[in-house]
Amino acid sequence: MSEKKFWDKIGGSYADEIFSVFASDKFGRLKKLVEKHAGKRKDAIDFGCGIGRALPLLAPNFRHVLAVDISTELLAIACLYPALNVTYQQADLAVKNTGLPPADFAFCANVAIGDQPERNYRILENVTKGLKKNGTAVIVVPSVESAGLSKWTLMKLYEAEGKPAYRIPKEDRKLLNGLDLKAVQHGIISIDGNPTKHYQLTELFALFDRGATRIESLDKLEYPWSTEFAEPPASLRAPYPWDWLVEVKTVK
Repeated sequence: MSEKKFWDKIGGSYADEIFSVFASDKFGRLKKLVEKHAGKRKDAIDFGCGIGRALPLLAPNFRHVLAVDISTELLAIACLYPALNVTYQQADLAVKNTGLPPADFAFCANVAIGDQPERNYRILENVTKGLKKNGTAVIVVPSVESAGLSKWTLMKLYEAEGKPAYRIPKEDRKLLNGLDLKAVQHGIISIDGNPTKHYQLTELFALFDRGATRIESLDKLEYPWSTEFAEPPASLRAPYPWDWLVEVKTVK
């Protein structure tokens, strides 16, 4: 199934099936970082806008927002957001020339996460290539290190209860399924049965801290343990599961 068909098929169930970084951001870091770069004279692009979850944050803070997605079905939902300064465009973000206009600010949250690493890298390259000089991109991607933490924590929780792996409840056991060692070498780890690209810290520096771009900040976008486990114990605290939150600036 093509990527477009995959997302078109999800369509109306997107809100229930797809994880929201905004709803789960434990310390509000994403909102603060976007607002740091806000400006009424600045234009923004929402790369992979989905159903428009970022629009309530982007639209009030920028002169114009271009919301782009590969899925026409998701765009049809996104365009219901009532803002006069938002336009919508269907595009494959992994093609060599997207034809998108240059922007002062780019937002891309968990878009470059398919099971084809090279396609993911092209998407991320297009995000930064589309920036004006001194423009900034805020990028969110899954963390390999966090995935390892979640699996280790799950095993430790049940080990403390004297339960072997085969007695772990089905809703939690899914975290341990689908570990293909060859795929894991490329950061492909299963989430709810879907092979999903995860990124290592060093990988992000190799991708963004070179050539015309520099990493301004790289932080953890932390989430509650309830995003990983069905009923996490109240005693389960930091370190919390996280995605990488990357602030990238163009310097040429």
